[in-house]
Amino acid sequence: NSKDASRGAEKLLDTMIDKCKSGDLDGSPDAVTYNSVMSAYAKQGDVVGAQKVLDRMQMDYDTGNKAAKPTIRSYSVLIDCWAKSNRPDAPRGAEKLLNTMIDKNKSGELDEGPDAVTYNSLVQAWKSSRLPQGPHRIQELEKQMEILF
Repeated sequence: NSKDASRGAEKLLDTMIDKCKSGDLDGSPDAVTYNSVMSAYAKQGDVVGAQKVLDRMQMDYDTGNKAAKPTIRSYSVLIDCWAKSNRPDAPRGAEKLLNTMIDKNKSGELDEGPDAVTYNSLVQAWKSSRLPQGPHRIQELEKQMEILF
């Protein structure tokens, strides 16, 4: 089951971090490692689990593991997770994350800004919602994508 898979992936990440700290393993988890664990949570729409992994990734990066720097993929995986979550607040959560990406890109914290994959996941979050402003917001996002891409 996918819940077991995501928990198993996070346990492997925990083991890897422990072994790195103890010196039993050379290197540290990198962005690909963290993104893979986030993807396991995203497949089941577990926003809390995926966000927790992104937070760990950011903390690992902030404490010196430069290989753990969050990437556009990290944020796009989480936006996709919001889209799959079926939560009533999914579009707003995904939009908030998009704005975080834009801000981090402008400040230089994120090397790339949102791409077509990111925007398509956001559109999907709005399509899946039953919010009355959904169709209008989708049109706005599609116009933005025409300009950007």
